[in-house]
Amino acid sequence: MADSKKPGRNERCSCGSGRKFKVCCGAGAAASPTASRGDAALLANVANVMRIAERFLRANQHASAIEPLLQAARLAPGNAGILNDLGMAFLITGRLPDAIRSLRRAIELRPTSGDTHYNLGLALEQAGDRDGAVSAHRRAIELAPQLAEAHGRLAELLLQRGLPRDAAAAFDRASSAAPGKTLGLLAAAKALMVRNRPAEAQQRLRLLLAREPSCSEARTMLGILLAEEGDFDGATATFEQCLAPGPWQATAYHGLVSSKRITPADRPLVARLVECIDASPASDRHQMTLQFAGGKAKDDLGDYEGAMLHFARANEIRRRLARPFDRDQFEQLISGLISRFTGERLSSLAATEVEETPLLVLGLPRSGTTLVERIVSSHPRVAGGGELVFWNERAPAWMDATPEKASEMSVGLRADYLEVLREVAPDALRVTDKMPFNFLWVGLVHLLFPRARIIHCRRHAVDTCLSMYTTLFAQSWGFASDLGDLASYYRQYRRLMAHWRAVLPVDRLLDVDYEEVTAAPEASARRMLEFAGLEWDAACLVPERNATAVKTASKWQARQPIYRSSVDRWRRYEPWIGELRELVADE
Repeated sequence: MADSKKPGRNERCSCGSGRKFKVCCGAGAAASPTASRGDAALLANVANVMRIAERFLRANQHASAIEPLLQAARLAPGNAGILNDLGMAFLITGRLPDAIRSLRRAIELRPTSGDTHYNLGLALEQAGDRDGAVSAHRRAIELAPQLAEAHGRLAELLLQRGLPRDAAAAFDRASSAAPGKTLGLLAAAKALMVRNRPAEAQQRLRLLLAREPSCSEARTMLGILLAEEGDFDGATATFEQCLAPGPWQATAYHGLVSSKRITPADRPLVARLVECIDASPASDRHQMTLQFAGGKAKDDLGDYEGAMLHFARANEIRRRLARPFDRDQFEQLISGLISRFTGERLSSLAATEVEETPLLVLGLPRSGTTLVERIVSSHPRVAGGGELVFWNERAPAWMDATPEKASEMSVGLRADYLEVLREVAPDALRVTDKMPFNFLWVGLVHLLFPRARIIHCRRHAVDTCLSMYTTLFAQSWGFASDLGDLASYYRQYRRLMAHWRAVLPVDRLLDVDYEEVTAAPEASARRMLEFAGLEWDAACLVPERNATAVKTASKWQARQPIYRSSVDRWRRYEPWIGELRELVADE
């Protein structure tokens, strides 16, 4: 959820991110009374070399420690502790293949070391192998159930996968494994954030900061919570405090430039940010965050060429970190959905159904879903549920099941989704679910809830794709980091939405254009409320006053009065839009 500094010898980050580096002093062995003279000499040599390595590690000079560690590993090739230390030195200096190789060899020699499995998880995560990292951390936890760091990293990875319930449970276990410690207190606050209990999370963080003012991760998390609630002055001040002691705080920089519009008066801040980007020893993920921050700042200042350079560099990293996007596989998925949910299958579902609580707002990320949800959920009879992950988590298993099994699963899916909505607001007439990727599951939603309303948000194709390319999301989607992949993804999305439009009743699916909403807010709001079966309420004209927290990338924008400056934004970047140019003719 926030940054961590790189660890030194046998230390954890001051913010409890959990990285730990253990040095095997003297190679973990000593000469025994029965050892031969040759063995004793060998062990003495290993110990001498390790003392040299340890001096470098104490000084955080990890690159200098690699050669003596390599020498020690050659002298004692069966010593798992040395290989673990060598792997971590490689990791900290960015030599990921060497780190993974060394740590895996250490595990072969000592397979029961939870610490080494955890360290391997860190290396695999930095290398972009998140599935491997999850497996490594799970194994570490099996071997060392009280290893709070492994629970914490597993929780972060589960959150990145879009599994908030599992992530919250893992944060709970991290907290229980480190009671009263910084790591445990941070994990408890993160669990509250994931469970959408921001006030309690803020209280925990403020208590932690009162005890430990130097904990920059807690301060960054507090800044994020303040920004989500719309307190941008408080968020800005909090992020600035993060940068004072630790100028490499990528999340704080991004939070700072995202909490306001950057003006010429902020050029000193931008200069600091660019200096940090150029000199930062940060991990790939943190460097990516800094590059997105630099792009946003330069975009605000009108330096579009400079902004695009930052965005391109950010996406080079995101492409490495994300699961590769397979265009053919995605096209097959769309074709399968179209063939499975035919008009004949969906045509007569509403005869006996009465449940009308679900109000889905979907489209593509950056298509206006946040604005539309906040307009509709400003109505007193509507509760905003935000981006619920329910269908993304549950629909794939239903799709893969046999017809008989799918029929059995449908009963549970329906009941469970209603339970999720009622947890948001038990008495609301409508509850919104604005997960953009629910566009994939429209057929299943209509099958189970034929009277549910679905608002489909549309925006100019290139504006939508460019905005995804230039936005830092909580999850790294492979298709969003390549302009050609974005164009391909958009075409398949448009093909599927045309199918849903053809097979669903006209009173179940409403197309809403972002450009129309910003040009004629009242007419658009009246149209959406009528579609949702709601009476007019003037509160829907001032969505910036909606008190619901904003957890998406649109935190700052959602708190502003409706504006049109993002319409045709792509024209500012026309020289650099590459394959997206192919979509212009389709508009």
